[in-house]
Amino acid sequence: MDAKLRRLTVGLAFESAIDQGLDAGALKGLYSDPDEAGIRELHGRLITSGDHRDREVAIWLEPALGAEPLKSDPARLAGEMREMEFVLLILARRAGVAQKEVNAWMNYVANAAQFVVDGFWIDAKILLSRALVSSGTPAVEALKADPDLLYEVDALQRATAAYFDELRGYPVSISVPAERLDATLDLQGILIDLMRSGDLGGEEGRNVKETVHGLGSVLHHLMESRETPEEIRKELGVVASRIDWFLPSIVDDGRRALLEGYRRTIEVLASRL
Repeated sequence: MDAKLRRLTVGLAFESAIDQGLDAGALKGLYSDPDEAGIRELHGRLITSGDHRDREVAIWLEPALGAEPLKSDPARLAGEMREMEFVLLILARRAGVAQKEVNAWMNYVANAAQFVVDGFWIDAKILLSRALVSSGTPAVEALKADPDLLYEVDALQRATAAYFDELRGYPVSISVPAERLDATLDLQGILIDLMRSGDLGGEEGRNVKETVHGLGSVLHHLMESRETPEEIRKELGVVASRIDWFLPSIVDDGRRALLEGYRRTIEVLASRL
């Protein structure tokens, strides 16, 4: 993988870790120096974690690992997952106090199946990882105390884990139009810096969060080819205008200077598109 794309991939995992409140120290180092061996080692540790947040970060790292040949049939996998959705629907009606958890489990499986069909395999992996969490909640585990449900719940749990293991082997990649790659990396750097600024609280915190949301949207549109340069420039203009609007209210001189710098960089990025 191209070194710039590898850095962008690590950045997406970095964003995920920050957003979920995880310790992102290892990712910070890899973002500065996206060493392939280091990425592979970190992915290996995180993907087997019992914490779905760690697994999500690992999934975002996968495009940097290189694609293995697909050894599974997506249509067959999605079909089996849709059959599970129906079984989970029936189980939810019998689940009593665990109905909410079983419904969540079912919805994750159903949406993951659709993403498998559509070819959005990163999204499918993330949703199946979350299905694993829902399938193992205390409320669902308690259903196995009922002899009439024990076998059914256990079989569904094991099937969910098996589908996730199978889907883990699906190759994933990211691509960015070559002429947009440098701008995408520059914008991602600003986004990560703002995300790492922490919970500022109050009106300032809300404004920074809105800016992060806007930049995240622009970043993903930059990575796609559907959005025209004119449309992306317009989105960047909206973000820049928001910064202009709340900048005078920033009391801390250092933070205000930092935001002014980000504002100028956004303006330069827009002019390069």
